[in-house]
Amino acid sequence: MKRILQLVLLLAGSTIPAWSQTCSVPVLKTQADVDNFSTSYPGCTVITSDLEISSSSITNLDGLRGITRINRSLKINYNPRLKSIEGLSSLTQIDASINIEDNDSLLNLEGLQHLVSLQGSIRVVEHQRLTSLEGLRGMTRILGSMSIGSNPALTSLNGLNNVTRVRGVSIGLNDKLVDLNGLRRLKEVNSPFYIGKNKSLKSLKGLERLEIADDRIEITENTALTSISELAQLKTVSHITITNNPLLSDCAIGIVCARAAFDQITISGNAAGCTSNQEVRMSTACMPQTLVRINAGGPDFTTATQKLFVADQYYAGIDRTSSIASGDILNTTNDVLYRSGRCSPSFSYNIPVVNDQVNVTLHFAETYFGAPGKKGGAGSRQFNVNIEGSRKLTNYDIFTEAGGALRAVQLTFPVTVTNGVLNIDFLTGAADLPRVAAIEVTASPTLIPLADGLVSGGVYSNSNYVSTARLSVKQVPSGGNQNANRLSYLKFQLPTGKAVITSAKLRIYGHNNENNTSIAIHAYGVNNDSWTEQAITGDNAPAASTSSLGSAAVNDVYKYHEIDVTSYVNAQRQSGDVSVSFLLNDPNKSSTEVVFNSKEAGTNPPQLIYQTTNVVQTPNSSARLGQEEVVAEIQEEQHSTVFPNPVKDHFTVSLSPEHAGPITFEMFDAAGNSHAIPAPQNSRPGEDAGVNLAGRSLNAGVYLLKIKSDAFAEVVKMIIAK
Repeated sequence: MKRILQLVLLLAGSTIPAWSQTCSVPVLKTQADVDNFSTSYPGCTVITSDLEISSSSITNLDGLRGITRINRSLKINYNPRLKSIEGLSSLTQIDASINIEDNDSLLNLEGLQHLVSLQGSIRVVEHQRLTSLEGLRGMTRILGSMSIGSNPALTSLNGLNNVTRVRGVSIGLNDKLVDLNGLRRLKEVNSPFYIGKNKSLKSLKGLERLEIADDRIEITENTALTSISELAQLKTVSHITITNNPLLSDCAIGIVCARAAFDQITISGNAAGCTSNQEVRMSTACMPQTLVRINAGGPDFTTATQKLFVADQYYAGIDRTSSIASGDILNTTNDVLYRSGRCSPSFSYNIPVVNDQVNVTLHFAETYFGAPGKKGGAGSRQFNVNIEGSRKLTNYDIFTEAGGALRAVQLTFPVTVTNGVLNIDFLTGAADLPRVAAIEVTASPTLIPLADGLVSGGVYSNSNYVSTARLSVKQVPSGGNQNANRLSYLKFQLPTGKAVITSAKLRIYGHNNENNTSIAIHAYGVNNDSWTEQAITGDNAPAASTSSLGSAAVNDVYKYHEIDVTSYVNAQRQSGDVSVSFLLNDPNKSSTEVVFNSKEAGTNPPQLIYQTTNVVQTPNSSARLGQEEVVAEIQEEQHSTVFPNPVKDHFTVSLSPEHAGPITFEMFDAAGNSHAIPAPQNSRPGEDAGVNLAGRSLNAGVYLLKIKSDAFAEVVKMIIAK
C-alpha cells in the first residue's frame, strides 16, 4: 500500500501527465511533415524542443491537433502559403516564447485561444493579410515582452483584452490600427513601451488603465494621432519621448508635465502646443491650477471671466447664512458672489486639497453695517480667522478694509497643507459675527529649474557634473584647499504675461552635510543666462551680477530653505529677460559643505515660487502688499495634545488654556468627512478630558481632531489604530 501511495503522489506532483508522450521535433519543412506528425511521433502530446514551422509549401497545421504543450518556444516563421494555425487548438501551454513572423497568407491566430500565460515573449510581425489577434483572447499574463508590428491589414488589438502586465511593448507599422483598445486592461509595463509609425492611429484609447511604465515610453511618427489623454492615469515612467506626430497639439497631461519639470522628456516635431519641452512645460495645463472655489452661503456661480465658484460645501459649525436680494457691490463685476455669505458665531471649512503650499483667498463684502438704511459702520463687525491652526486675522473689520459697505475686498494667504485637508476657522472677535462671501484655493505657481549646475575649484575647475543629483556649496578661506570649493547655479524660465510678480521665493532642499552648525547660504543674481548644465565648469561659470539677494541658515536637518528674490526677478522681467539665473555661495567661507537636491534628484527639486496677487504673508507686519492696513498676527498659541497617539477606543485630550467657554470636538478623516464626537462633561481649558470612541465605526488611519471654543479653534492630528 505504501508503494502505491508513493506512486500516486509522484504522478500528482508531475507537471506532465503520466499518460502524455514526449518528443523532440526538428523543423517542420513540408506539409507532409505536418500531416504525418502523429505517424512520425505516435502518441506525442508534449514537445520538449522548440516547435519550429518554416516552409514555402505548408498551408495548414491540422496534423498537429494532438499537441497540448511545448516545453520551449513556438516559432512559425516565413510560411508564405500558411492560411491557418487552427491545428494548434489543443495547445494549452508554452513554456518559453512565441514568434509568428512573415506569414503573408495568415488571416488570424485562431488555434492559440487556449493559451493563458506565457513565460517568455510574443512577436507577431510582418504579415500582409493578418486582420485579427482574437486567437490570443485567453491570454492573461505575458512575462516577457510583446511586439505587434508591420501588420498593414491589422485593425484592432482585440484578443489582448485580458493582459494586465507585460515586460515591454512595441506597436509599430500597423497601418490600419486606429486605437489601442485591445489593451484596455493593461496596468503595468516594465521595459520600454514603443508606439510608432502607425499611420491611422488617432488616439491611445485602450491605455486608460496603464499606471506604471518602469522604463521609457516613446510615441513617434503616428501621423494621425491627435490625443494622448488616455495616459492621464499614468503615475510612473522614467522618460517620455513624443516626436514627429504632426497632428498632436495637446500633450500636456499630468505625467508629461511632471517629467517636463525635470527635463525627463523629449518633445519635438508635433503640432503647435506640443512642439517643445519648454512650450509644454509653460502651458496653462502644466502650470498650477485652481484647486477649489466655493460660493459661501450661495449656489453655483460663474464669474464674468468664466471662473466657477461651486455651491457652498465643506463647512461645519453653526449653520447660518445671510444674503441681500440686490445692491451694487463696488470693486467687482461679480456682485452676486458678494451678496451672499456664511455668517454665524463660529464656523469652519475643511477642504480636501493636495499636500503642498497653496494660496487661500478669502472674499469679503460688508452687506449690513453701514449699508443704506442700516446702522453701524467701522468697528461694527470684527472677527478672527485661523488657517491650518494659525491665526491669520485678528478682529478683522470688512467695512474698514474695503473702505465702506457694499465693497468687495480680498485677502490671499500662502499656507502649507500636510494632512490632505485645509482647515479654515472663522471665530467671533470684538464685535458681531464673522462673515465670508467666497473662498478660493489655488496651487502656488511653482517653477522647476531649466538648468542647474555644480562647479568646483582648484584642480577640478574644468570638471562638469551634468548628471549629478546633488548640488553643493562650500568655500574655504584663502590659503586653504581650493580643490574643496563648490558653487551651485540655478536657471529658471520666467512666466509669460504682464501680471506683476508680488512675491518670488527661491526654495532649495538640503542640509549641512558635515555638522549641525547653521551655515548662511546666500543667493546672488546672474545676468548672464547663456550657461548650460551640459557645459558649465568652474573655469567658464558666469560671475554674480548683484550683491547678496538674501540668505538662508542651513543646519543638519533636511528641509526646504527659502530666500526672497522678488526684486531681482522683477528687475529681470522689466529688462525683457525671459529667464533668471542665481548663484548659491557661502561668502563667509565657513569650510563646511552644504548640499541640496538638484532637479535630477527626482524629488524635492529646487523651486521658484511666485505670486501675482497681493499676499498677506509676514507675521506681525503693519501693512500688506498693496498698501492696505492689516492687523498684526497674534503670537503663537499653546495647542492641545492627544495621548496616547495612536489611539484605539479611548484617548485623553490635554486642552489648551487658550480656550474659553463651551468646548466642542469634531473629527475629520483624510477625505474630509466629519465624525461628531460628544465633548466630555466638564471639559475645561488647561485640563485633561477623556474621550470614548468605543462602538464607533471608524476605520484605521489618520484623522484630524478639531477642538473649538468661543475664543480659539485648533486641529490636532491623530492616528486611529486597528
